[in-house]
Amino acid sequence: MTTAIIIGGGIAGCSTAYALAQKGIAVTVIERHEKIAQEASGNPIAVLYPKFSVKPNMADKLTQQGSTFTQEILKKLSSQVPIFEACGMIQLAFNPREEIRQNALMQLDQYQSIFKAINSAEATKIAGVSLNMGGLYLPQAGWIKPAVFCEALTNSALIKKMTLTKALKFDRKQHRWQVCMDKNQSIEADILVICNANDVKQFKQCESVAITPVRGQINFFPENTISKSIKTIICSDHFVSPAVDGFHSTGTTYAANDFNPNLTEVDTRKNIDALCKISEPLCEAMQHESINGRVAWRSSPLDYMPLAGQLLDGELIHKNPPRHNANAADLPWIEGLYINAGHGSKGMITAPICGELIANLVANGKPDLEAPFASKLNPSRFLLRELGLKQLAQSLY
Repeated sequence: MTTAIIIGGGIAGCSTAYALAQKGIAVTVIERHEKIAQEASGNPIAVLYPKFSVKPNMADKLTQQGSTFTQEILKKLSSQVPIFEACGMIQLAFNPREEIRQNALMQLDQYQSIFKAINSAEATKIAGVSLNMGGLYLPQAGWIKPAVFCEALTNSALIKKMTLTKALKFDRKQHRWQVCMDKNQSIEADILVICNANDVKQFKQCESVAITPVRGQINFFPENTISKSIKTIICSDHFVSPAVDGFHSTGTTYAANDFNPNLTEVDTRKNIDALCKISEPLCEAMQHESINGRVAWRSSPLDYMPLAGQLLDGELIHKNPPRHNANAADLPWIEGLYINAGHGSKGMITAPICGELIANLVANGKPDLEAPFASKLNPSRFLLRELGLKQLAQSLY
């Protein structure tokens, strides 16, 4: 039986483990925390909705396909605990720029069945709370519980979880990967997938990956007489959720290369101010509530596309750069080494479909996505671009 090791037990690691196990591959997930889904995947809820642009691009295509793919997996996973609720989402036309964008989107035929334009009265009725502006309504969007989702994804006899265990380094030995861990532990497998977000660059084989940690703070407040009537997710440039387990989530802030692990009053105020712009009655009702929060770090590649696929040997590439018209199959691929990371704030949408891409590469040698699309996600694309091989970076499959 083919075996695999996954470093990182967040949504990327868990969804990759699920995809590999679905193909009969035995997986061991290494997670340094006591439980899986404790960092960026540790928020109480995440918002699940695709992104749309007036000029559709690869990122939009990925989130649209990924949203559908994630929801298909959710339908397959049976659980006594709710994982996902398609409560819908209202994207408010909260400033002139957003209003122009939404008006342009409504002129495109391909989006007519996905969302509809609503005025402030319709938005108020759908949301369950007073809103002074309209926007776009996406009925299939909703909230998801990341930790519960990750547990369901790894609930398989083929998946073993090693928690409170930190991977220190790995090497290729006799056609197998050996991962050395703390406590003088080590394990071996045929396949190795790196899924530890911003920490991918701690390993020498991943040094060429271009990724930036982005700090985000969300805040929580208990439901009150006004807020308990919220029926859908409401977004401006921030969001507020319906009450889930008695609490609303609101956020989120963005700060690249900010490593402060503590909640800040400045970010709490940003989230509250954004909430007040969404709904004044809601803002007034929560002013006397106890507000808590959570800080986590997204991992964001320079081009905002996830990292998903097999790695090239950076050392060999630099020693002997390929020609611009080289055959991708002749490049120095590192046998059995893959990455699934860099999902930014869209991990619940993009990580599962990227896990499926990797599982197909492992099982069939080919991605299940279109070749140009899969090339756009390959984690070694930055290495090739650095060497002036942009054309080659776009045709790796």
